[in-house]
Amino acid sequence: MVLSHTGPVEPAADSVGGHIQPSSGRHRWARRPRFAGPSDRALHWLAGWYAIALRLGGAVLFTGVAVLAATRQISGWWLAAPLAALCFWSAFFAWRVRRSGLAPAVVLADAVIISALALEQQHLVPAVLIQASTSWMLPLACTSIYILQIALRPWLSLPAAAVVVIAYGLGSGHPIDAFLLVVETIVAAGLVAVIRGGARQADAIVAAGLETERQIRAEEARRADEREQHRQLHDTVLSTLTMVAAGAFAGPSSALTSQAARDLRVLQGLEGAPAMPAELAPLTDLRPRLEQAAASTDDLAVRLKLVPVTLPSPVADQLVACVGEALRNVERHAGTGQAEVSVTGGAGWAVVKVADLGRGFDPAATPPSRRGIRESITGRMLAVGGRAAIASRPGAGTTVTVSWPA
Repeated sequence: MVLSHTGPVEPAADSVGGHIQPSSGRHRWARRPRFAGPSDRALHWLAGWYAIALRLGGAVLFTGVAVLAATRQISGWWLAAPLAALCFWSAFFAWRVRRSGLAPAVVLADAVIISALALEQQHLVPAVLIQASTSWMLPLACTSIYILQIALRPWLSLPAAAVVVIAYGLGSGHPIDAFLLVVETIVAAGLVAVIRGGARQADAIVAAGLETERQIRAEEARRADEREQHRQLHDTVLSTLTMVAAGAFAGPSSALTSQAARDLRVLQGLEGAPAMPAELAPLTDLRPRLEQAAASTDDLAVRLKLVPVTLPSPVADQLVACVGEALRNVERHAGTGQAEVSVTGGAGWAVVKVADLGRGFDPAATPPSRRGIRESITGRMLAVGGRAAIASRPGAGTTVTVSWPA
């Protein structure tokens, strides 16, 4: 008989593929739905800073180079207006990316602006520099291609890069000069694909590991729940049936009726009992529970030596169950009508001893099929982070000691 699981099992971690809420404040990067894992999002965040550095640094550097390389054939107005527009756009680009991330709209707008400058490069760059392929317009176009590859998917970044390449070729008057940009596009796209592929593979491995851990924890919780149900069955129904089979009740008995009623209440409580970590549970007084456990033994006189002790409720439940099982063992096997329960402890800790002067036994000789001590006492305390010890030898009685924490 196995009852349904008695409490929720918390997952080990949230799914790696889930969305992460952006942090509040002015310095956050916008969340991009197309980036599934944390590694991919981290790459996107770094790509934003890289794009800002390329655009702002390029604007400052190339403006200085353009001014220094200008000749009398270059109109001052033709040069000043585009360079001012480039600087203004670079500042706006940096602000927008820092505020909202590498959105496709702003990245494509950057490609359009750089393409427009490339088309007009014969008015901005001396002809000798264009012919020698040493124009500052070439690295400026490269920055746009890099930003496109790191920010957009290939189906969009490659056509946009082709627009920049064509604009540069037409603007220079020698389309063959754009060959270097084609090579840059292929290399950049390939590197970004490899990096992003590795990031997604890492995310998949992490996600698989977390899912495995979640399943292991769920299985451990299920098994712990089954073990607890088996302990409760052993301590209630099986114990009662054993006493009936041994002839402890020759006829109708009020003691049997009350014991069966207690067993039924325990089993009914299993199905709806919520699982709660011991560290989160409220403290409860151990004294009345131990008194109730002692009173549940009909043919055993139990002497109590109690002190005020408070423990988390789940721990108190298990410790009292251990004491009850120890007292039932005395009643059935010790051959004595007396036992003593003594408690030492305080707030958050306890040591409880159940002692008798009965016939005793050899714990090492207990067959593996006997689960009373191994599961109902030792197993219970280990499950809640406690400890149990049984000291006994033939003719010298038995002392069961349970303590929490271990």
